[in-house]
Amino acid sequence: MVMHARTVIGKNCMIGQGVTIGGKSGWYEVPVIGDNVIINAGAKIIGPVRIGDNVEIGANSVVVKDVPSNCVVAGIPARILKSNMTDEDWKEMNKPKERGNTPFPVTPAK
Repeated sequence: MVMHARTVIGKNCMIGQGVTIGGKSGWYEVPVIGDNVIINAGAKIIGPVRIGDNVEIGANSVVVKDVPSNCVVAGIPARILKSNMTDEDWKEMNKPKERGNTPFPVTPAK
């Protein structure tokens, strides 16, 4: 992870591997990240941007604009995929995935 020394990060944030959080040439301001933010692997947050509370940033996304609270962003450049997320939406999105009772497929014997 690479992070600018003046970056501000809120409480209860999760930052994945290979994340870059940095400033922009010619600008004094650096990223400010809110509370309960999930930054997935390889994401880049560049420039004087503000990330709101309860935000998830997709893997390998490049964030160059402000992100409002309670949303999911992804892409290059990052764009809002879902906004105004409620607690129920977060629970549904992050619940463990189940395969059911079916076993993994195996190669048939010859």
